[in-house]
Amino acid sequence: MAMKMARRMTFLALCTVWLAGCGERHDARPPAPAAAACPAATQCPEPAAATAAAPAGLPAATVTAPAPDANVVADKGSREAKEKGRGAAELKVKRLVIAEGVKDREPVAPGTTFHAPETPRLYAYLEVENRSDVEGEVTVAFVPPGGGEPVGNVTLGVGPSPRWRTWAFTRGARKAGEWTAVVRSETGEELARAPFEVTL
Repeated sequence: MAMKMARRMTFLALCTVWLAGCGERHDARPPAPAAAACPAATQCPEPAAATAAAPAGLPAATVTAPAPDANVVADKGSREAKEKGRGAAELKVKRLVIAEGVKDREPVAPGTTFHAPETPRLYAYLEVENRSDVEGEVTVAFVPPGGGEPVGNVTLGVGPSPRWRTWAFTRGARKAGEWTAVVRSETGEELARAPFEVTL
């Protein structure tokens, strides 16, 4: 009986030693995946930074790396979409006055004849109606006698308003004769004109 017990104890001791030497370590966690290869031109986020921490009760925000020039492409696309979606402003010139100045948004010394030595500047004062909800533009040119090269060519912004007052001036109306102030829209359509005389 004692011999049988001794053999059994020896057998158990040998099995324990064998299992201890040949056993494998098993980890409950799977090994971390290898990092994916990233193109040289793209900045890829670190695996640990794939998800940003969020306040309790809110979903986490996923962090993605932008493609090269993504901001430039997005900016160009939004600008083109804005331009396509923008309707043309509906402009109508309600008043065009030639004057020697402007004060408190009204023309000063308006007239049709101006003595050049006494008038260093001539103003084209406009009251424009913009019936649309988008901004527009008008260009004011001062055409000299005989239809020569216009002077001024001033571009003025017109906001969405039933009564938008603005003005342009020129120092170039020094030639004697009949001049004409011409107002055109962004598309080149003539909206108004006003003749005036310059004397020396």
